[in-house]
Amino acid sequence: MLVLDNNLLSTLTLTALDGLSNLQELYLRNNELELLSSDVFINLPKLSQLALSGNRLKTVDGNMFTHMPVLKKLYLHDNPWQCDCNISPLVRWMGDTKATLSPRHSPKCVTPQELRNKSLSSLQIDKLLCHT
Repeated sequence: MLVLDNNLLSTLTLTALDGLSNLQELYLRNNELELLSSDVFINLPKLSQLALSGNRLKTVDGNMFTHMPVLKKLYLHDNPWQCDCNISPLVRWMGDTKATLSPRHSPKCVTPQELRNKSLSSLQIDKLLCHT
């Protein structure tokens, strides 16, 4: 278990997690994370619990979670999610996964205005627009 909560982390690189291939639980709550590269967790095949709540994430590539075969719990709430076409892979993954999303309906859209406070789990992928 690695707890990095409340550390004002604004970036997380692939090399920051080097050598942690046996890590099962990673807590990154209440930091300043805005972006995560799609391969940042690729070397953590045993990760079963990941907490990303309370950051500044607007979108993440949902495909990053497909590299986590034993992921059981994922915390994504309290982030300012931007619900446009870029969040489609995450919404698709959320619909397909057997992992527990805790709490399930808590990750909510902040933008665009017409989707504000709508839960990510209730979004329809074909209705998500790309804003230029």
